[in-house]
Amino acid sequence: MYILITVLNNEALLDELITDWMDIGITGTTVIESTDSLQLISQHIPIFAGFRALTSGGMPHNKTLFTVIEDQETLDQAIACLEALCADTGKPSQGIYIVAPATRFGRLGLEVSQEEYHRHMEKKIGKPLKEKPVRNQD
Repeated sequence: MYILITVLNNEALLDELITDWMDIGITGTTVIESTDSLQLISQHIPIFAGFRALTSGGMPHNKTLFTVIEDQETLDQAIACLEALCADTGKPSQGIYIVAPATRFGRLGLEVSQEEYHRHMEKKIGKPLKEKPVRNQD
């Protein structure tokens, strides 16, 4: 089991990335808004204002994504989607990703069957999933 952490500098890629990941069965991604330290100081400390040109297109925010992935095959597919999507922009500095082993995972709340979870995810996103979601992701 793995945790995939992605910092996406190009917010415009977020919807397509989440959709691509859902198509391979990754339905439990947590997304938070984040700010790079260089972006932060260029916005708030006048002496560093010249650094604005160095930040990713002047965008003040990144999206940081966290997801737990059960197996190596799904992890490889997730990374391939991420790398292809960022490469297709033709631009540098689209973000980074980190993979770490997840030594423990647990769900909080009532347990549901795999089928019930699958129906819940399809209802939540409003479309059929191409594959059954991997149950141990969040």
